[in-house]
Amino acid sequence: MPTVADPAAPHRVHAALGVPFRCLPLGTASVAVSMLAMVAPALSSRLPSAASHEWLEAEASTRRFARLIRPAGIDAPTAVAMVFASKTPPAEVERVARSTTQLAEAGVPVPALYRIEPEQRLIVQEDLGSIALADAKTHGVDLRAAYSEAMAILKRIEQAAVDTSPAPPLDAVRMRRELAQFASGAVPGSGPELEADLDAVVEACAALPVALCHRDYHSRNLLVLDGRVRVIDHQDAMAAPLPYDRVSLAYDPYVELAEQTRDVIAATARPALEAWAAEDPDENDIERAIGWVAVQRLAKAIGTFTFKGGKWTTVIPPAARQARRLIAKHRLSVPVLDMALAPLSIGGALR
Repeated sequence: MPTVADPAAPHRVHAALGVPFRCLPLGTASVAVSMLAMVAPALSSRLPSAASHEWLEAEASTRRFARLIRPAGIDAPTAVAMVFASKTPPAEVERVARSTTQLAEAGVPVPALYRIEPEQRLIVQEDLGSIALADAKTHGVDLRAAYSEAMAILKRIEQAAVDTSPAPPLDAVRMRRELAQFASGAVPGSGPELEADLDAVVEACAALPVALCHRDYHSRNLLVLDGRVRVIDHQDAMAAPLPYDRVSLAYDPYVELAEQTRDVIAATARPALEAWAAEDPDENDIERAIGWVAVQRLAKAIGTFTFKGGKWTTVIPPAARQARRLIAKHRLSVPVLDMALAPLSIGGALR
């Protein structure tokens, strides 16, 4: 149980309650701990039978995850229970399970499913361990090999002819809505000049060919088990601008990578964009296209981090720094956005 001084306590409460998290006022950690103490027994009562269980650290999702030790009726020493918020429609639980099955059939190494209980708002799945790519180096993992495997997995996702989400694709409307959260949360009081720059970002991204994308493909959603990369948090895969997942991995603010390494990862999107570039060589610039999508992704992430608050705000500076670097590198004409990012870029990465 977190202590009063635990800065992550509000986030664990947010996940336990299954409601969107807003930044709690300073000094409310003790309230958060009390709330968590009240809801934890209710959450545990929804878990399937096992010798014991342990709740995993809450991330940005409204779902909670528990590791089951010697789960009953499952031929595995451990498993992970995905517990949905109590008001989640059973159809959503079924959709998440269906997305897992579809991606597995496409060769994407997602967790195996052991049990699906829509009415209980519960999925029990394979335990992929706790070594995220973000921390793999400290566990002796060969990062070059791991990132190479992560890129190979991306190709399978992009080529998968499946529909894993009922939501509309990551089109111009959805991308603009994401950037509205960035503007209102991270740059409150912004004016029409910033809005015009954000419109330009979306227009450039929406002109690109699309492919199925994981949509949150970064080092905290890639686990390393027995030397192999596995994929989690994949339930919202949808059609998106083709470079999206690659720039998400390349400019991931959770890890420290050399800028050249980041750019090399992002450049792996080039072959898939060559046909698009050939349609209008004077206008369709692949490097700038990659830059536009990366800036949209990073601004969207900053908006999300601002909305979540707490520990997530420490990831804003590295994300903002990457966005500014890419604006300059690709000569993207969004000067007001660049100025808005400047004060956000001060600070260190979450480690």
